[in-house]
Amino acid sequence: MDVSFFIDPIHKTVTSVQDGYARAGELIGTELTDTATLWGDAADSDTSVQVIVADDSLTDNAMSRGFFRVTLELENARLERVLAGKAVLNAYGSPPPDIKEQVKTLRAMRERVSFISAEDAFQWFEENTGGSPFSLEG
Repeated sequence: MDVSFFIDPIHKTVTSVQDGYARAGELIGTELTDTATLWGDAADSDTSVQVIVADDSLTDNAMSRGFFRVTLELENARLERVLAGKAVLNAYGSPPPDIKEQVKTLRAMRERVSFISAEDAFQWFEENTGGSPFSLEG
């Protein structure tokens, strides 16, 4: 498996792209990126689902970039991340069948991405990480 999707929270779109890992900088508009692993196989480093976003140090205002949540389910566990700005989601290697089904097609991926408000993102960070990396104050 080797699939890539471009996520744009400003336009609220998810599109399939070719060579997303190699082209991530071009697609999101900067070569300075961070990678968030949503799921990975500890026994096989060539198998994972990752989201590449712009490095947070580049932006003064996360809210102007828009927010999205990616949610996968593995057995009875939710694997969820909230991110800001344009991103490229890459899935590659040999993930288990339940992960593969959730990321193998554009339709499946669109069901896994939701575009959320700054308030909802702030709440998610407070509940899941113990604090938000941004302020709602303006």
